[in-house]
Amino acid sequence: MRKLFFTLLVAFLANQAFADSILIESFEYANHDFEKPTGWICENNSWLCGYLEKDHNRIPHSGNWYAFSNADESWMYMPLYLITSMHYRFTCWAISDGEFQLEFWTGKTPDPNSMHTQLLSATINGDTYEKVSSYINSIPEDCEYVGIRAIAAQGATYLTIDDIQIDMVLQYDFEAEPITGDTVLYPGSQATFRYRVHNTGYDPLDITAHPSNEYFTNFSTYVNGVSGMTFPVQPDETVEVTTYATLRPETEPGTVTWLDIIMTIPCGCNTAMVTFWVTPLDPTALSENKTPIISVFPNPATDFVTIEAEGLQQVTLYDMTGRILNSIFTYGNKQQLDLRGLQAGTYVILLATESGSKKQTIIKK
Repeated sequence: MRKLFFTLLVAFLANQAFADSILIESFEYANHDFEKPTGWICENNSWLCGYLEKDHNRIPHSGNWYAFSNADESWMYMPLYLITSMHYRFTCWAISDGEFQLEFWTGKTPDPNSMHTQLLSATINGDTYEKVSSYINSIPEDCEYVGIRAIAAQGATYLTIDDIQIDMVLQYDFEAEPITGDTVLYPGSQATFRYRVHNTGYDPLDITAHPSNEYFTNFSTYVNGVSGMTFPVQPDETVEVTTYATLRPETEPGTVTWLDIIMTIPCGCNTAMVTFWVTPLDPTALSENKTPIISVFPNPATDFVTIEAEGLQQVTLYDMTGRILNSIFTYGNKQQLDLRGLQAGTYVILLATESGSKKQTIIKK
């Protein structure tokens, strides 16, 4: 009989978890080797406890209890009453040395014949951890136990699972977080703001961004290279959004300014907002007497031009009429400027560094 190892990460942080999240506690550290896992139900001693060092875990810590079975097909059960009016998402991470069928079920009593609703099903076959997740839109009656079933294919000997989590989710729900926060910018220059949006509900969403216009104008938004203020996000998907905006030229240097981006969905039942703080700089404070050493190449250029300068702070691109085409605030000593969307001709870039500023003419071929 092949030996099946089945591991669940102990969730000691349940008291700190969000109210809509259930972390299933598994094999407590009070267990001893070759005893049944605490809190779980299994026939006879088909599942027993042991201990794994941290190298076997996806999340580093001192170690983890595991359970193992000598059966090709193994069941384990835990009392967990699911509310029929709620929607759930089941998630876990799994790794194995061969092909396993991993299933989560729910039912009235702790036996295979009582497990009437499948919550999650995945084929695990690989030596790296993979995330498996599924949404349950409706829970029927008589769901008082969760059952975990593992079926080993020929040649498979162990299966390990970490971070079993059950989230109670809403039909329409999402959250957002800033990637870029505080920044500085010259009035009249274009800024780049990046943020992530995560769909935590179980329905696809069309999310619309509504930037505030008190201090900024000329908004444009891109998601995965696609332009549009409204963008789709699938359940459990996270997308990175880039919004371009121009700080109003009349903004006084030193004014406390910000850009609020409010996001809504068509049902009007959920809203998220991210805020970016911007400090306007004084262009006259740059010392023209201290001319920085700057390298711009290639020039002429076809697609991109690279700017190198010590303490580079901002690169602003103008056409020959003085209109700002692009402005990038940067840290470090190197910045690449994209020219692919420009017509062939002559342009001017204003380069601001810690020691001063300099104008440079470039040619787009």
